[in-house]
Amino acid sequence: MAQQQAARKNLQKKSDLKEFAYEFTNIITHHFPDLDRQLSAVADSRKAWQYTISEIVFGAIAMFVFKSGSRNNMNNVAGEGEFKKNFYKAFKFRIPHMDSITLVFKEMPIVELEKLKLTLVKQLMEKKVFDKWRFEAKVIVAIDATGLVNFKEKHCDKCLFRIYKANEKRKVEKIVYFHNVLEAKLVTKNGFSISLCTEWIENDGTEYDKQDCESKAFVRLSEKLKKDFPRMAICLCADGLYPNNTFFEICKKYNWSYIVTLPDKSLKRLWKKIRETTHVNQEHQHTEGPIEYVQKYQYINDIEHNGLVHNWIQTDETQTALKGKITVFKFVHLTNIEISQENARDISTTGRLRWKIEKQGFDQQKNHGYNIRHKYCRKSYKGMKNYYQCCQIAHIFNQLVELSKNILPFKPAKTTIKHIWFCLCSFMIYGDIQIHKIEQIINHRTQIQYVD
Repeated sequence: MAQQQAARKNLQKKSDLKEFAYEFTNIITHHFPDLDRQLSAVADSRKAWQYTISEIVFGAIAMFVFKSGSRNNMNNVAGEGEFKKNFYKAFKFRIPHMDSITLVFKEMPIVELEKLKLTLVKQLMEKKVFDKWRFEAKVIVAIDATGLVNFKEKHCDKCLFRIYKANEKRKVEKIVYFHNVLEAKLVTKNGFSISLCTEWIENDGTEYDKQDCESKAFVRLSEKLKKDFPRMAICLCADGLYPNNTFFEICKKYNWSYIVTLPDKSLKRLWKKIRETTHVNQEHQHTEGPIEYVQKYQYINDIEHNGLVHNWIQTDETQTALKGKITVFKFVHLTNIEISQENARDISTTGRLRWKIEKQGFDQQKNHGYNIRHKYCRKSYKGMKNYYQCCQIAHIFNQLVELSKNILPFKPAKTTIKHIWFCLCSFMIYGDIQIHKIEQIINHRTQIQYVD
């Protein structure tokens, strides 16, 4: 009896794995029915080739979709069992050896994959996939930079570098070379972190200074963001590096809203005015699970500083757990959105969504399978950039799957996303995708809903 139950459970699990593979294909096909045409639009300068440009680009995206972590590991996975056959059945692409992809990426202009990403994102925008999570009809865009790769020796002419002077612990001077990137990502409270624009922070001949280099990159990024999304209503969220006149003037120029973190030691003259001005006070209490929240808001509208007018809000939050543990947080923001009793809490909460670019964006891509700190193209800066853009596209695909309600039946209690992806790879290797089932999915109209 126990053996029969175990056998039934095993059969059910295999069936669930197969259905999840079909659901993955369903979601991607639903959002991007013209993906093959969009991939084939990528410029291809090769005179002779074994694989189409669509197969080259999608092969790189697939490496990140399946969270392989390296080119070598993807080659190993693709060489196992039925993976290549199932991959072709599911996506109608052959999967090249990763070395073949790298040869193409070393020569491919970086603008090509940036254009592809933009095309896919705009397609999602047109379908209003993210409209549910707008704030006051504005798309929430978080701005932040992160480090990608480090080198002991100079990697290229664009390497940033930092000099560590000799001291008691370090007997000789040390120079570290590295590459950083600045991102503008659409973020939502339910967990989306979608790359809209990328700007590489590059060497200008001087030692790396985070504030100076990131601020200059933001000027370039903002131009690109406005050019790519000229009519989109945007609310920028950023950390304590950004409350400066350059940031505020750009937001004014492009008619963008902003909610930016204000550190205690920044803009001292503005802080003096804030302390001398009477605050409006408000309190809110609510419970989420085992934690009780008490949030006390203070805010001031129309504070002039350096010829610009800002609104200030501070939230003091006390969290009390069931066992009595008390944790206190303080959040301070500047915004150009007028603050009222009705929207004070929403403004403060939206300002904190900038964390999504760190947790759902950079942390996911560094520590949860995508491994963007890995040197996917060690000897080519252009190749490294192209692999990075493929990672951003793959992360978009995976978020559309992982945050959809359609996969909830395949994610029972205590089942992690990591385990689901492990099972998907296993099915691609050992399972058998049915072509007629894929055709049914393509021809069947479906609705995709997302978790709140």
